[in-house]
This record gives sequence, structure tokens and C-alpha cells, in this order.
Amino acid sequence: MTDTDRHDHEHSGRLPNSYWRLYTSSTISNLGDGMVVAAAPLLAISLTDDSRLIASISFAAMLPWLILSLPAGVYLDRHDRQKIMFRANIVRGAIFALIAIGAATGSINIYLLIAATALAGVCELFFDMSSQAILPAIVDQESLEVANSRLYISQIISNGFIGLPFGAWIFVIAIGAPFGINAIALILAALLIRSIRIKSAPKVESSTKSFGTDLREGLAWLWKHDLLRTLAIMLGVANMCGMFAQAVFVKFARDELGLGARGFGILLAAISVGSILGGLIGQRVSKKLGANTAIILSYTVFAISDVIPGVFPRVWSVALSGIVMAIAGTTWNVITVSMRQRLIPPELFGRVNSVYRFIGTGSTAFGALIGGQIAYSFGLRATYLASGVVLLVALITLGPVFLRAAKIYIVPERTPAPPSIT
Repeated sequence: MTDTDRHDHEHSGRLPNSYWRLYTSSTISNLGDGMVVAAAPLLAISLTDDSRLIASISFAAMLPWLILSLPAGVYLDRHDRQKIMFRANIVRGAIFALIAIGAATGSINIYLLIAATALAGVCELFFDMSSQAILPAIVDQESLEVANSRLYISQIISNGFIGLPFGAWIFVIAIGAPFGINAIALILAALLIRSIRIKSAPKVESSTKSFGTDLREGLAWLWKHDLLRTLAIMLGVANMCGMFAQAVFVKFARDELGLGARGFGILLAAISVGSILGGLIGQRVSKKLGANTAIILSYTVFAISDVIPGVFPRVWSVALSGIVMAIAGTTWNVITVSMRQRLIPPELFGRVNSVYRFIGTGSTAFGALIGGQIAYSFGLRATYLASGVVLLVALITLGPVFLRAAKIYIVPERTPAPPSIT
């Protein structure tokens, strides 16, 4: 945060100008990403009807989190995170421009789409991890929940409520257009990121230690932190199970719900309403119920909501369960992301957060593969039922562990210093 920004922030109570540049960049890029989230499955199902290959798109997008999140964390702590965000968006924009050309000319096949998705996923990994690491350098700690909440609301509105339906509708008119628009959006977002001035940027460590030593340091810190370790495992199970159905959702919408491309986009937009509500109420829920109760309640919703579409495969039930789950998911994110930003030391954030994301997000790659196989072998509805059962078992097993750890680390109005890594 620059001296001017900090002065304005302290005396007006408003978030600094640097934050609003990041906010605008996030909004623009998420608008394009939302269009692709709707268009990519539609492109995939136009190229193949095999549930396993359709699920491979999600697998390719999430595989980088499984392979690269740990070394990426060390890299982030050694290099300028702002430059990493800029370069990641530029490269990702170029990748989507190539997908747009391939889709428009009919020269792309499912395997090329999978490969391009994997490359874009690598860029997204570096961007997302850098953006979480850089936010505490832009806003004060007491403003993290507000800053994260507003980012989430903007992300869901631009990505889900606007981007998803428009992406599906434009795909019907011009198959390559959603990918081309995303390419332009990502480049514009990159230029905005480059314009941000940050004086008190997170400390970038010199490379006096070996890469392996830095990596082990991040692993050791998280493993000794009972609260964040448990949350990472809970998130990993939730994301893996959620991907069972999500990886083949476009096929579920077509075969089980009877929706075309436009209906698919409308359904996705309807579900995103829950994420908007979650962003609006996440901070209030945390204060009203307490972070402990809000997290356990969110996880309970994850489990119950996943069972509903498997038992009642109707558009209304899928939309309702999706909305409720989205509220819980966004509430979970607002609370836990802010918690990590407070608990993890800035100079270790890249490494420790990468371990957290490796466990919490890398599991989605396995979820996509498992979901594709479940759908292929047992039917599309089975993906929801399997997810609900596994999540209920995880809640019963890990819920008490979380509550015990939360008594130590979550104290009203303050969070104690994290344990030493030594």
C-alpha cells in the first residue's frame, strides 16, 4: 500500500486506490472467465460424448494444482508477485486466443482442448496464488474480510451472473467468440495489474536457501498448524467430491434435465445467485454465528446439497441445491481465506498457502477423474450420491478435529500468533 493510499484509508475508512485497481482487474478477467466456464463444456460435448473425456477438461484445468502448487509457492516467495500476475494473464490471454481461432475454424479436437486447458490452468494457478498473497500488502488486516468479500461478490456477479449466460448464448451464435472475448479481457486485466503501485509489497526472500529447504519449511509450518491443516484437508475432500458431478455437469444438464446450451447458461447463472448472497452475508454470518459454527454449518450444507440432485434430478431441485451450496461455499471462502491471510506470515505466505492449496485444490483433479468414471460406470446421478455420502463421512470424522483446533486458534476479536516452524 502506498503512503498516500494508507493515509486515505486510515482517515476515510475506505479501501485504498490500489485495491480498487485490483478489484477492477478481477472483475474484467472474471467476466471473460465466466463466459469460458459456460462455453468450454459446451465445446467439449460438441467434440465428444464420452463422460471420461468431458471430465478430462476439468481434470486438465485442476491438474496444475496437484503438480505445481508446492513449487509455485516457493517461487512466489522468491519473485515479484505483481509481475507474476501480469505475465500469467498475458500468457493465458494468448492461449484463449488460440482456442478461439481453433473453435471458429473447426481445427480443434477434444485432445487439443484438454492440452490448452492444462496450459491455461498453469497460468491461473500462478495468478490466483499471487493475488491472495498480494492482498494483505494492499489493505490493512482489519479490512481483509471486507476486501475479500467484495472481491468474491464482484467475481460471482461478473463470472457467474453475467459471464455464464452470455458465454452460453454467444457460443450458440459464434462458437469461438467467448474464448476470444476472454483473451481480450485477460490482457486488459493484466495491464491494470501492472499499473498498481505497492510500496510495502510482501518481502521477497533471497535464494540463499535451497529450493527443497524452502519447500520443506512451508510443509512443516502448515503441518504443525492444527487449524489450517484440518481446514485444508476438509477443503480437499469437499472440492474432490464437488468435482464428481461438476466435471460432467454439462452432460447431466443435457441428458437428465433436457437442457440445451441456452438453458445450461441460465441454470449456471441461477446457481450463481447463491454465491452472490454468500459474498454479501459471509462476513455477517461469521460475526453472527462465530467462525467455528459458520464453517461447520457450511460443510453440512455441502453434504446435504449434493444428495438432492441425485435423488430429484429436476431443474428446480438442481438450481435450489446449487444456490444453497453456493451460499455455503462463498461463506466458507470469505472466512477461511481471511483466516489464512492473518495467520500465515507474509514472508512464508507463498509456500504455506501453496501447501494449503495443494491439499485443498489439487484434490479436484482426482475428483474429475473419479467423477467421469462414476458417470461412465454407474450413471450421471450417481456422481451426486457418491459425493454426498463421502462428505457426510468427512464431516463426522473431521468436524470434531476442527472444533478442537479452533478453540486454540480462533479467539473473539483476535487471532494469536501462529506456532513456530522450528
